[in-house]
This record gives sequence, structure tokens and C-alpha cells, in this order.
Amino acid sequence: MAAKNDKITALYCRLSKDDDLAGESNSIVNQKAILVKYAEDHGFGNTKFYIDDGTSGTVFNRPGLNAMLEEVDAGNVAVVIIKDQSRIGRDVLEVGLLKRRFEEHNVRYIAANDNLDSAHGFDIMSIFRDVFNEWYVADTSKKIRAVKKANSEKGKIGGKAPYGYDVKDGDTSALVINEEVADNVREIFRRIVAGDNASVIARDFNNRGILNSNAYRRFRKGEDVSDREIKWYSNAISCLIRNPTYIGTFIAQKRTHVSYKNHKAITRPQEEWVVIENHHPAIIEKETFEIVQRLLERRRRKPKKGSIGALNGLIFCSDCGSTHRVTYNRDVASYMCSAYARGVVRFSEVCTRHGISRAALEQIVLAKIRETVDFAKYNKKAFAEQVRKTTDKDSEKALKTKSAEVAKSERRIAELDRIIKRLYEDNLSGRLSDERFEKLMVDYENEQATLNVTVSELKMEIADITAKEVNVESFMKLVEQYAEIAELTAEVARSFIMKILVHEPLREEGKRTIVSQEVQIYFNHIGEYNVE
Repeated sequence: MAAKNDKITALYCRLSKDDDLAGESNSIVNQKAILVKYAEDHGFGNTKFYIDDGTSGTVFNRPGLNAMLEEVDAGNVAVVIIKDQSRIGRDVLEVGLLKRRFEEHNVRYIAANDNLDSAHGFDIMSIFRDVFNEWYVADTSKKIRAVKKANSEKGKIGGKAPYGYDVKDGDTSALVINEEVADNVREIFRRIVAGDNASVIARDFNNRGILNSNAYRRFRKGEDVSDREIKWYSNAISCLIRNPTYIGTFIAQKRTHVSYKNHKAITRPQEEWVVIENHHPAIIEKETFEIVQRLLERRRRKPKKGSIGALNGLIFCSDCGSTHRVTYNRDVASYMCSAYARGVVRFSEVCTRHGISRAALEQIVLAKIRETVDFAKYNKKAFAEQVRKTTDKDSEKALKTKSAEVAKSERRIAELDRIIKRLYEDNLSGRLSDERFEKLMVDYENEQATLNVTVSELKMEIADITAKEVNVESFMKLVEQYAEIAELTAEVARSFIMKILVHEPLREEGKRTIVSQEVQIYFNHIGEYNVE
């Protein structure tokens, strides 16, 4: 029986990327031809196509399907015709719900090639076909994942080459440097080391008309790019400087989907990643990359008054491990322990000021860098021997001390979790007022955040000690880069210094006069070092 002429005969076509590989019969053009012929042969008029091209059968939020269902719900559709049951979808539950929806609106449902017509009553074989259709996509998904993993283990690039690289012609396992834009990558890393932040770099690149990665890729293909599409944003810069691709490391299998039904992207556990060192030429030296990663862990905040300073983000309290913040008194800059400034309780007590003038500290650090660089430059053999001797002597003691600090900090973090949980419970029960709850939460969360940073820093240091490798050669590369250090810039500081520990000054008894103050300076690659 044909459909009434005043209602729509919905002809639905769907093609996914996987179906496209299955052969010519599944193409949209062929589906349309089959459905038109079926409608004509069986007297169905007022036909209208609803098409989803390149959409998986496990996804049911599709433009074409949604448009058809709107008409179904409005009572405007008499019959839905598809080529076969897999076109409507490959999920038994979702397809079953669609069939029920058609039935509730008196819509006739036909799968032409499967000889399925709801007008002929219940067809048990349709259930088996739906199950097989879902099994097919599950099996295909499993095979695709296996192929992708195998390709990743061979170092094959699964998608687009990162900005600064091209995929080598005819070899998807090789990346080659694109010198046309590689200097932009080098500039980004160099400026981060020099103290610029991602927003400053993005703004400068935009002012200079430098295309971002997507716009550059489209420009090379000869496609038009709008002014809005060429812009760099700070998050793109931040992602770029975290990408180990630029030191020659290939990382794949980092992200996946929950399942063939749930397409939500998730991050795999790190032990499941495919990591290949020295996979391709590096644009950025490993030493520079590591400096940048350390700087990202210590985000520098610009003070409300004055400049941020060359050392900001590198200075830590020797007692509680908190970062130092810059403060101003009558336009004179100094650093103090941030935990002390906020009144944060650490290990059941408030830390002391640990203050030091910025000018004095910068003078100390500059003198230390110059002394060390000069000695290393002209006494390389003696320098290497001293560094190794110092490291062997101090590593065991440092490892024990830092491990104890990590354990202590982690115990306090766990304790704070329990305290915060009790605060929530007391607030919900009315035993703790909202005002008191908010004040305590700020204090405890600040303390916990500071502790988390401390633990992260300590674990990095422990990893360096455990490796028991002093990279004198890497330090010497830095020495060779700087023929003469005229002043302490942010770039010089970040290139040479890993961290600075400021101790509480010793004062004359009963007076404010400072007798002495210890400052420990740790260099990148070689740790704490004193010229003998």
C-alpha cells in the first residue's frame, strides 16, 4: 500500500567513513538511486531525502536524522525507507528506540534490501540483523585500534605533522623540519626562556602577520584564510611549548575513545603511550625544552606594581619550599616567602619572612653565574671533576632529605583532604557557618596548592638525583652560548638557574641589623656548585 500523497515519504541515506571503504554500493549516490527506484516501483509519492554523509552508525545525533525525526514527531511522515537496516544505525538499543518512535507516530518503516516492512508485522530476523550490525562496528573498531597501535609502534604519523615539521614524502614514519616556520618555533621557546609569556608572544606574532599552524597549513594548500583564522592565541602557544615532538620524541596512543559507542575522548594511562626517542630531527634542544617545562611549573605572576624581575619564579623559601613573591616598599623591590605573605600554615606553623632585596639577590646570582661560567670555560677538566665529586658526596644525603620532605608533604596533603571533607559535612549540617566555612576553605586550599607544587618540585629533584648523571656537557653548551654575561636578564637566569633557596637572615641579637644571609643557587644540569 502506497503512502498518502499529503504526507512525506522519507528516504534516509547514511554513509560513514568506514562504510566508504566497503565498496561502491554504499555510496550516497547509489543509496539514493536504490531508494528512488523502490519508491517508484511501490507507488510512494511526495518523497524527500534526508542525508548524513560521513557519520558513524553509532552516533545518533545527526543533522539528517534529526531533521527527519522532527517531521516524524510533527506527524508529517507516512513512511521511512532506507537501503538496509545498518543505514539507520549500528546500535541495537538506539535502533530499537527509533523503531518504537516510528510505531508511536504510525510511520511505516522499510529496509529495501533486507525485505523488511513494518506493514507486514513483526520480523524476528530484523533483530538478528541489528545485532549483527552492531557486532560489525564493534569488530571494525577493534581492528582499527589494532592497526593504529601497530602503526604507532612503527613510528608512523597518524595525522597532521606538528607546526614546524612536514611528513616526509612516501614515508609516514618520518618527520622532516620545515625551515620556513621552524624559526618561529625556536623563537617561541627562546622568548619563553627570556621571560615572555604566551599572551605576549601571540600578540606579537599577530602584529607581525605570522600565520598560526592551521592557517599556514591551509595557505600552503592554496586555500583562502580569513583575518580571524590566522590569529595566534595564548593556549596554542602553551600547547606548542609542552609538545615533546620538538625535541625529536614521538608520542602516540596518548588519547582514545571510551568505546565504539561512546566517542568521548579520554587520556590513556601514561604507561600505555607509545614513546619513541630520537624519532626525528629536533627543532629544540632538550636542555631548552626542560628549562621551559620547569618554568611552566612555576608560573610567574606580574606584581601589581613595578616589573616582574629577572629571577621571579626561580626563588624558593629554604624552610617551607614556597615560591618567593616580589613586593615594593617606597619603590624598593624585595622578595619574601609567599606562604608567609598569605599567612598560610605549613606543618602546623606559619613560616617566617625570608626576605631579601631584589637588587642584592640579583647581584649575588649574577656574580655566581659569572664565576662559575668563567671557571668552567677555562678549566673544563677540573670543573667536570669538581661537579662529579660534589654530586657523589651530596646525592645520598639530598635523596634522603628530599624523600622525607615528600613523605611529610604528602601526609599533610592527605590530612587536608580529610579536613576539607569534614568542613563540607559540618557546613551542610549547619555546625559551621558559611562565612567561617569559606574562610577556612581558602586557607586550607591555599596550603594544599602550595604543598602540591612543593611535592612536584621535590619529585623532579629526586628523579635527577636517582639518575646519578651529571650533565656537564649540557652545561658547557650553555657556557659556549654566552661569550660574555654583561647583565642578569631573564633569559640568562632561566638558562643557567634551576632554583634559588633563600634562608632567613641572621640578625644581631635584639636588633634588626642583618649579620648574614645564606642563599643557595642550583644550576641547571649540575645542581649546587661552588668553585674551589
